[in-house]
Amino acid sequence: MRNAIKKWLPTEHGLRRRMGERRAQRWLFARRGVWSLHRRALAGGIAAGLFIGLTPTVGLQTPLTLLAAIGLRVNFPLAFLALWISNPLTTPLLYWGFNRLGAHLLREHFPAELLTNLAPYLQVVIQQSTYLWLGSLILAIPAALLSYTGFMWAWRVHTMRRWRRRSVARQAV
Repeated sequence: MRNAIKKWLPTEHGLRRRMGERRAQRWLFARRGVWSLHRRALAGGIAAGLFIGLTPTVGLQTPLTLLAAIGLRVNFPLAFLALWISNPLTTPLLYWGFNRLGAHLLREHFPAELLTNLAPYLQVVIQQSTYLWLGSLILAIPAALLSYTGFMWAWRVHTMRRWRRRSVARQAV
C-alpha cells in the first residue's frame, strides 16, 4: 500500500528543487509527518482533510489544512486530497444539508432572546450561521474519526494479507 501511495506523491528532493531553499520551505520540510508515509500520518491526513473539508471554511481550507498537517504532524498531500470532498460542485449541497441538519436540531432550542437587540437581517445571518456550523460539526467529527479508523483498519488488513501471502510462499518453497 505504501508503494502505491508513494508512486503518486512528490519526493522531498523534487519538492525542494521546485520550491527552492527559502527559510519557510526548510522549516516546512523539517516538520516530521507532513510528508511522512507512516500509517498514522496518512490516516491523520485523511481525517484532518475530511474534517476541514466538511466545515464551512471556504477560502481558508487549504491554509487551515496546511496548519493542521504541521500542527498534528500528519501527511499534507493526503489531507489536501481529502479536503476536496467539498469541491465547488458539492459545496452548495453540503452546506444546504448542514444548514438543514442544524436547523432541525436547534429550531426549538435556539436562544432567540439573545438576538433581540440586533437588526433583523443580522439575526437571520447569526441564526443561519449557527445552524450551518452545528450541522457541519455534527457530520465532520464522526466522518474524521471514521476515516481515521477505516484507513488504519484497511492498512492492517492489507498488511496481514501480504504477510499471509509471504508465509504461504515460504512454505511452498
